Amino acid sequence: MIKIENLGTEFDEVTAGFHHEEIYVGLVDEMLNITEPIEIKKLKPDSVIDDLIVIKNNHTFIDGVNFTKVKAIQESVSLETTQIGTATKSPLQENKLTVQLLGSKADLLGFKRWLKGKDLIVLAPEFGSNFKRQFGSKKQPCKLIESSSKIEATKDGETVTTLVFGDSQKYDAPYYLGDLSGVVSYFTTDYETITSDRDDVSCDID
Repeated sequence: MIKIENLGTEFDEVTAGFHHEEIYVGLVDEMLNITEPIEIKKLKPDSVIDDLIVIKNNHTFIDGVNFTKVKAIQESVSLETTQIGTATKSPLQENKLTVQLLGSKADLLGFKRWLKGKDLIVLAPEFGSNFKRQFGSKKQPCKLIESSSKIEATKDGETVTTLVFGDSQKYDAPYYLGDLSGVVSYFTTDYETITSDRDDVSCDID
């Protein structure tokens, strides 16, 4: 039995939310190795409870491929986890990540279409700690489960594209501590323009 103590924060103020600049998207089909948190049955007496929700080793990709970095609107990224299934029959955790991207130009809408049906690993850094939460695994990949684009009628109205990623795992969206060097920037978003920096993405024709 591992020792569990001192759960909960020791700080007077708690900061929440996700970093507004970085969401990382990777294709499962382009990954050579996807690591996962340790299984409960493999915990040892000298283990720490964090091991059940932390991924310590790097994911690896085929040559020339890496995570794609997408910039989101500040304070638009949210995580919701809900237990699903019967409590006595190994229930799953349903993780849902909502991301808003500024605009609705052709490259962004093309990216949204390209994501449809793909098996994904998605990372979202938390605000403050910058720890990255992971959505998707090798056996249960993340999917784009909802998407929408909105252009308001007024001249100064809001123009946004919303992407909702989801998965079902044995655990809450885990912390990924692996390396992210070599990440490719796909979109640079601000309040005036969205431009694509990556021209080597192939899209399926449907």
